[in-house]
Amino acid sequence: MPEIKCHLGHAQHVSTTDWVAALALDQLRFARDAMDEKIKAAEATPKRVVWRVCRGGVCEGNYPEDQYEKAADHLLRILKAKFMEQAADYVKKPYGTETFRRELPSIEIERVTQFEYETEWFPAKP
Repeated sequence: MPEIKCHLGHAQHVSTTDWVAALALDQLRFARDAMDEKIKAAEATPKRVVWRVCRGGVCEGNYPEDQYEKAADHLLRILKAKFMEQAADYVKKPYGTETFRRELPSIEIERVTQFEYETEWFPAKP
């Protein structure tokens, strides 16, 4: 949610929809052009890697590209327990091997722009 500050330093959080609704037509045009430039610049930045430790359809952890060892450690911590559970179920009543594979924890790779990496995935802590 965007934060708007006045010249006195007072801040207020406002939704993007509410902010856009308050703009005049010239301000809307300027905002559109400024955002288009910002989007093009962000898309032109190099891609960064995010290591995602996932189990089924759930992501249990996201790690910056230089923390691949932590991602691997996380995967190993949860893999044995989940494998033991899945293997026991499979032995009792076999089901599709693809379903079995999907239920096991894995490391997925997300490639994101530098902008997304710094603002959405791993923002700097104040």
